[in-house]
Amino acid sequence: MIDIFVKVYLVNGVTIRKIPLSLGPIDDEAHPVLREAIIYRILEDHPRIARCISRGRMDLVEAEHYPNGHLLEFSQRYKASAELQSRWFQQIIEAVVAIHQYGVIHSDLVLRQFFVDDGLNLHLGDFTASQYPGHPALGYEQATHCLPRDTEEPNTMMSDIFALGSTLFELVTGKVPFAELYPVEPKEIAQSHDPAIVRARLQRKDDADREVGRRFQKRVFPAVTQIYGGDIILACWRGKFSSAKEVLQAYESAYH
Repeated sequence: MIDIFVKVYLVNGVTIRKIPLSLGPIDDEAHPVLREAIIYRILEDHPRIARCISRGRMDLVEAEHYPNGHLLEFSQRYKASAELQSRWFQQIIEAVVAIHQYGVIHSDLVLRQFFVDDGLNLHLGDFTASQYPGHPALGYEQATHCLPRDTEEPNTMMSDIFALGSTLFELVTGKVPFAELYPVEPKEIAQSHDPAIVRARLQRKDDADREVGRRFQKRVFPAVTQIYGGDIILACWRGKFSSAKEVLQAYESAYH
C-alpha cells in the first residue's frame, strides 16, 4: 500500500514495514514514518498496543503483522458472539487508557486501527498522525469520529474520548455514526476515474461530513438506548468522562 508519504508492505508474511517514499534521510519530525517511530519509542510494550519490532530506529517502522487483519474487516467477515463483543469493547477502551498514560493522543481512532491476533484479542496501531507532548498531531479524526472544535488547536484526550465513543458505536452496530448519510456508491461510480464523477463523489462525501459535523455541534447523536454499552458511548460523546481511565472504570462497574 502507498500513500502520499509512506510505502507499507509485508515482509516474509510476518512483519509490516513502513518506509518513507523519499530516499533521503527523514529529518522532519512531521513525517508520518518518523512520527510513528517516535510514538513507539515513547510507548512501552503493552498487550493492547500493536507490537513494534523496530523500536529505536528512526528510518522505518516495523510492526507485527496480524493475519486476521483489522477489526473492521474482521467484523464484516465474522459475527462476534456477545461475549467476544464485550471483550473487544473493553479492550478498545484499555488501548486508549494505555496510550494516554504516556501523553499520546492517537488522533485517528476508528475500528480499522485495531488489529486482531490469533487469540481474537485487539491491538491498537497506526500512530502516523498521533500527537505526543509538545508535538501537535499531524491530522485529526474523520467526521463521524470528530469532536467539534477548532482544528487549529492541538488535539486532546477529550477529542480521543469522543472518537472512542464513535469507535465503540462502530463495534456494536457495524456502522459509523449517521452512516445513512454515506450511501454505498455503485461499483461503476466508486471505481470511476472520470474527473467529473470523482468530483461529484467527493462533493457528496463533503456534504455528508458537514452534516455530521453540524449534528455533533448541536449535540445530536445517534440513538443508543437499545444497544450494548450505549450509556458509555453516549457519555463519551457528551464529554462526561475526563479521562479514558474513567471510561474503563464506568464500563467495568456497569457491565462486570
